[in-house]
Amino acid sequence: MMDLEEQFNFTNKRAHPTNQFKVVYRFLKREQAETFSIFLVDENIEFEVQVDEDDPRKPTYFGVAKILEKKVDRLNYLAIGKHREKFIPTAPMRWIVIVISAVIMFLAVYGALKSDG
Repeated sequence: MMDLEEQFNFTNKRAHPTNQFKVVYRFLKREQAETFSIFLVDENIEFEVQVDEDDPRKPTYFGVAKILEKKVDRLNYLAIGKHREKFIPTAPMRWIVIVISAVIMFLAVYGALKSDG
């Protein structure tokens, strides 16, 4: 049975169900799983891998030694980030948001300075 912490874990990392000395990372996107495995091989980290063929989403699970958890967490975030879509997809929209934010900040600072005088 899953404990309360496991039920509210929104990351792709879980405690290994049968081995307390391992951590399991789950990837639903094949390209993220492939990138993660390349990162693990490049860092000479031993791991177990399994694809759940019974699940329609075909998740890939990686089992890694818990002692390497911090190092592997970094690789996990890099693998996820490499294939993540940008929050604001187009460059012109990003610049518009930056300019509007800068104007708002300028007006806020200007207003604060003006009200003190």
